[in-house]
Amino acid sequence: MTPPVDDNTHFTRMKAVFDGDGTELRQQFIYAGLILTIFERFKFYVIDRVDGFFASEIEIKDGAFKYTRGDEFKKIVKEKGGGNPGQHANKVFRASLHWFHDLGALDKDDFNEIERLYSLRNEIGHELLQIIAAEGKSSIALFDVIQTFAIYLKIVRWWIKEVEATTDPDMDEERYNNTDWDNAETVDTIFLREIMEKALDNNEQWKAFKEMANELRAN
Repeated sequence: MTPPVDDNTHFTRMKAVFDGDGTELRQQFIYAGLILTIFERFKFYVIDRVDGFFASEIEIKDGAFKYTRGDEFKKIVKEKGGGNPGQHANKVFRASLHWFHDLGALDKDDFNEIERLYSLRNEIGHELLQIIAAEGKSSIALFDVIQTFAIYLKIVRWWIKEVEATTDPDMDEERYNNTDWDNAETVDTIFLREIMEKALDNNEQWKAFKEMANELRAN
């Protein structure tokens, strides 16, 4: 039973939660979960690559690489880690993004979009109820999910092509020139893509997006 709500008040979205069939609500939780999952993996990947690149010492512990942060990376964090008022306070992540940006892996629009998505990620983590029920709050969009994954994938492909491939002793010029770098992936991005496919299986916007993407690739 829907609790009494005065239609003249600002409780339209809250009332919709009670009156709706739950489709929109489920969609918001799916989008929220996907953004949190993808963004955290993206953050780890970005920081881990730059940490490893500048590490003063590398060891393997519990089956994973452990880095001692190098002085050059510490300098980058100090010089470029700060953000503007209201932005996230993760200096190491922001400094890592600056490093990728300075090398051409990201453009300015990408950089600004990541700042926006980080703010959204924080809102989801701390104020998801407000996003769902509060008037004036923007809903989470499928576009936000796609953007988070797309930028992560852009960094992955740049790293594989420009760093891993160029430092691989078995990579010769012919093999490098004939590799389809636009489709390079990691185990992580393949797994995340599968999670997206399963989570969005019945989402009509997702189906339309994939159809459009396939048409663009075909042309």
